[in-house]
Amino acid sequence: MTVAITPIQYALSVISGILVGFSLGLIGGGGSILAVPLFLYFVGLDTIPDAAHIAIGTTALAVGLNAYINSYMHLRKRNVAPKVGAYSPA
Repeated sequence: MTVAITPIQYALSVISGILVGFSLGLIGGGGSILAVPLFLYFVGLDTIPDAAHIAIGTTALAVGLNAYINSYMHLRKRNVAPKVGAYSPA
């Protein structure tokens, strides 16, 4: 069963993404805890079967991609010392 979302829900998703992105930039954390309720209740995805699982998976993917991209950028700028991070005195 496929469920299509409306153009209004797309627009609300973009607004939610901007709000979550702004809050992440402002305080530095808490994106998933804000994004899941926004997806479910503000965007109106709570009527879709298994909506909570979809919202959690979507926000986990977004947070993971964001972490990967930012880690890569810091690695390129040499802000990270991988050898120091991997060193583990026994």
